[in-house]
Amino acid sequence: MSHALLCSVLSALLLAACGGSVDITPGSGGAGGAGGAGGTGGAGGTGGDTSSTSSGGGTPVACGGRSGGICGAEEYCDFPDDSCGTFDSEGRCSARPGGCPEDCPGVCGCDGQFYCNACGAHQAGVDVSENTSCLKPVGGDYTATYWPGGLDHLVVYKAEPDADRCVMLYADAPVESAPAGLDVTAVPKGWVVTRIAMTSGAADCAPGDRMPSGEAVHATEATGVLSMKLSPGTSAPCTVDVEVAATFPGDPATAQLRATGVAVNGGCL
Repeated sequence: MSHALLCSVLSALLLAACGGSVDITPGSGGAGGAGGAGGTGGAGGTGGDTSSTSSGGGTPVACGGRSGGICGAEEYCDFPDDSCGTFDSEGRCSARPGGCPEDCPGVCGCDGQFYCNACGAHQAGVDVSENTSCLKPVGGDYTATYWPGGLDHLVVYKAEPDADRCVMLYADAPVESAPAGLDVTAVPKGWVVTRIAMTSGAADCAPGDRMPSGEAVHATEATGVLSMKLSPGTSAPCTVDVEVAATFPGDPATAQLRATGVAVNGGCL
């Protein structure tokens, strides 16, 4: 070994022994120098790049069912099998639509509420399903009547014997717009809910010559849907479905009409 090389090796050994460091070829990641008296040796360097990868990437977040996930304020839980999360099925969070068409065939949301179409339900933050019923009867006896004319009329009656009151929903056609506050969708197009009244006297709350007793109070606000079903070859409704919540001045302040397949007296013509 040459004198120069021997000196170089001895110098490196002495430097390490005194707590110094030895130059190492870049990228090899060598061990740190040994610590001197009272000191601690440094950790070795790492040769490769250790930068982390972002957790984002567009994978939809699981929601509902067994996942227990909850979507953000601008999303809804989309169940591919239209299960609404029953049987522990999972959905995926999807963005709510920004705008929806005005057509109103009627769909039922996973929250048990009526929506004009699936887009409207998604915009409200819920999925839809054909296996969910929005038209579960709410206490009372329902009847309906129809009579034609220059202006066709339909009245849906809800008698509430326990409260001895009667709620009556009036719809007419053809009418272009509803009074202020009555935001009730009527199907088919051309029909409009023109007023909703409540009075005492459940005994006479049905189609006939006698009207319920008591002074009628009219709803100031209402939301929901009135849907009429026609049989082939008929122009008058055979049955009606109603899902309407109405607000009245005074007490009681609210009333609900919710029933499906109510036979229409004088209809099906």
